[in-house]
Amino acid sequence: MEQVVLPGLPKHLLPPPVEITSNADEPVEVAPRVRPDMMEFLSENRFFNGRATMLIDLDRCTRCDDCVRACAAAHDNNPRFVRHGPVHGNLMVANACMHCADPVCMIGCPTGAIHRNLAGGEVVINPITCIGCKSCFNNCPYDAIRMVEISNESGALALGSDMKPIVKATKCDLCIDQLGGPACQRACPHGALARQNLTNLNEFANWIDR
Repeated sequence: MEQVVLPGLPKHLLPPPVEITSNADEPVEVAPRVRPDMMEFLSENRFFNGRATMLIDLDRCTRCDDCVRACAAAHDNNPRFVRHGPVHGNLMVANACMHCADPVCMIGCPTGAIHRNLAGGEVVINPITCIGCKSCFNNCPYDAIRMVEISNESGALALGSDMKPIVKATKCDLCIDQLGGPACQRACPHGALARQNLTNLNEFANWIDR
């Protein structure tokens, strides 16, 4: 090996050999399993694409809507999600942006308004460059993007040259401008809501079995 990797290097300058030890006597931690019916539910709805999927444990959720109010408070009184979505057993996957590993919503945006944040990888919409073309709205398979009428600085509806309200796309941005992270998750008083990376089944299974 010394002759191939480090030709000509004296033996006294070579690093010490690495000793390989066996851990055969140590217990092996088995990854938690996800039930087949749950796997089928996630697969049928293509939720494995989600990197920050909003999951709600309906056994713990009291329908207080603190999560929705917290989202509204963090976004100028305009909530970015609805506490509604596909349900399997006690699990609801809310209609909130999952910040997909492969976000098809970004395909075809003519201005690049919807894009992936370079710092954390979140999929966000730039309200300044969004022209309300509905491209992302139509492409999202999870009903996670909404078209809303925007307001001007005085609080009145912003009107276009045709005197009609200006409509733009909006969705969850994971509260990237807040140090504490997603306001919805932090506001839940019962630990019923979590943002989960469904590309990591071990993380999901640990949350289910907590």
